Amino acid sequence: MGTGTLSSPLLTSFRDSYRDLLRYLSHRTGSADEARDVAHDTWVRLADMNLRGEQPALCDGEARAYVFAMARNLVIDRQRHAGVVARHAQTHALQQGGIGSMGAAQHVPDACESLMYRQAVDVLEAALATVPDRARQVFLRHRVNGEDQGALAAEYGISRNMVERDMMLAMDRVQAAMEHWHAAGRAPEAAVAAQGAARRTGRRRSLAALLGVAGVGVAGGLGAWRWWRLAVADWQQVASTGHGKTLRQPLPDGSHVTLDAQSRVHMAYYAGQRRVTLLAGAAFFDVVRDVDRPFVVDVPADANGNAVRVTVLGTRFAVERGAGGLDVQVQVEEGRVRVQSLGRDGQMTATRELVDGQTLHVVSGEPLPPSRAPIHEAAAWRHGVVAFADTPLADAVERLRRYLPRAVSVDADAAALRLSGQVRIAQAEDFVRALPAVVPVQVRLVAGQWQVQAR
Repeated sequence: MGTGTLSSPLLTSFRDSYRDLLRYLSHRTGSADEARDVAHDTWVRLADMNLRGEQPALCDGEARAYVFAMARNLVIDRQRHAGVVARHAQTHALQQGGIGSMGAAQHVPDACESLMYRQAVDVLEAALATVPDRARQVFLRHRVNGEDQGALAAEYGISRNMVERDMMLAMDRVQAAMEHWHAAGRAPEAAVAAQGAARRTGRRRSLAALLGVAGVGVAGGLGAWRWWRLAVADWQQVASTGHGKTLRQPLPDGSHVTLDAQSRVHMAYYAGQRRVTLLAGAAFFDVVRDVDRPFVVDVPADANGNAVRVTVLGTRFAVERGAGGLDVQVQVEEGRVRVQSLGRDGQMTATRELVDGQTLHVVSGEPLPPSRAPIHEAAAWRHGVVAFADTPLADAVERLRRYLPRAVSVDADAAALRLSGQVRIAQAEDFVRALPAVVPVQVRLVAGQWQVQAR
């Protein structure tokens, strides 16, 4: 691996962390030779990203985490390609109380680690206690025993969608509880010296090793370490854009997310899923297929408690959140996605499946009939265009605020006027000036802002 192309923070971090990365990969793979192979593959992928000019927006200290997350994903890929039989054999050994190939069996917990372990188990048990019995059993039997979802649906007399809903409900409860516990454990570290923080980080890692071999049953036989891997993120990051700016962000598994102006997402990768929360704006996702880790995009609840969830394995699609979250739009460029509407209590209220070229609007929790549009129109903002189809004027102006250099107000009489067409983002202000030629309004520039009033 040459150093002539070390022009990115990721490649520099790879070089600086190379020895630590080899130790980490040796522990994950159990082989020094395989660790070097994975490290080389990681460098190749990072160098390729650098040559293509794809650099994630990272804050100080996040480059190392990104490199390790990418390497960890490559290890996962290798392990999956090694064969399903070997993985099932290891799972069976863990369920029977064996230590399999987890290593670290010689670790003896100290009092602090034992206390932390007990706290983690208490948190998991409390989270499981809030999950309905059927949802808990479905989740454990599929995730732990590997039982087929279709067979579980037939046994319980429910649809496959209900099985998936039960699994999502259980996962949501456990992840929320574990993340809260994990964050509470990190809070005091910000106020202490670096040495003390490093010592506690070491204890976290020791706790992970302890959970990995303890095999203590939680709620019917699931080891706490397996819950830990399901519930705590391997990698997470927040990405955002400013006014008039877009961002294309590579992800550790080779997927990409592109953010529109004034957009914000929280991304987290877990052992069992890849999850993104669209906090504001619009995003386009180019997802690498991974049957063992679905890619989930959550749009948080609006003022009425309605949320939207989009789930895929591998596809290209866009999700946009309207003002206040009351209107959510999902566009599929390639592949298939499942869109779920969730009520105030987190229960699924409706499900739709979309394929190439379909668009779905979810308004106040209610999905409208899907429509079709040319595939190239998915997330047209990526190509510098915003399209409107029989859109209220107030909504059109709200959509363009991300690019307009000056504020625009629309009076109540003009707000409901409807228009259709395309607007080039670079000419958004020209569109405002030209509104009187399109709809019956007058436009004036007053005190540095545009006022749109009905004629």
